[in-house]
Amino acid sequence: MPHLGPIYWVTFKLSVYPASWKDSITIVLRKPGKPNYTIPSAHQPIALLNTVVKVLSACIMEDLARMAELHSMLQDNHFGFRPGRTTTDSLHFVTKYVKDAWRRGEVVSTLFLDIKSAFPSILLNWLTHDMRTRGVPQQYTDWIASKVRGQHTTLSFNGYMSEPLALIKGLDQGCPLSGITFQFYKHRLGGPARSKKWRRSCSLYG
Repeated sequence: MPHLGPIYWVTFKLSVYPASWKDSITIVLRKPGKPNYTIPSAHQPIALLNTVVKVLSACIMEDLARMAELHSMLQDNHFGFRPGRTTTDSLHFVTKYVKDAWRRGEVVSTLFLDIKSAFPSILLNWLTHDMRTRGVPQQYTDWIASKVRGQHTTLSFNGYMSEPLALIKGLDQGCPLSGITFQFYKHRLGGPARSKKWRRSCSLYG
């Protein structure tokens, strides 16, 4: 704490995000039992992130999650990556919704979607816009933008190390922040929020 605390504080105070924190190593592992390992889908990339910044990201994640619950920034029917909400809660929610509809004599249809490479596909400008319209302070969105811009990764596969490759979009798969920020990114799927703060921020930021 005596060493990392002042460093973390300066990243916000001076709006500086060290370039070395943006570098990662992506280990490419073979998926077991695949008939053809010459195609990319037969491999699983695992990103190894800087552990120093993962601690700071985890702190910001907790702050954002607490802020989102306190000010009702996220939809009531979104359960992922939120404190006090589990997969069991989401199953109870769906079950009650279906049974209530049946009692009214209605038919329920369900569509399940699997978003492929959700975190790496996020567009930074849309993410920061969505977070600002929900009322997230600009200090946080600016920090996240600095974190994402200029990221590089080095591929490691069977002893081979590539040159650093630029990552032009997306969030880190293993970053503690990716889950809660994705909730802001997909908030439109749940309809308009009811909080006064959200409506006020929408009028200010579009």
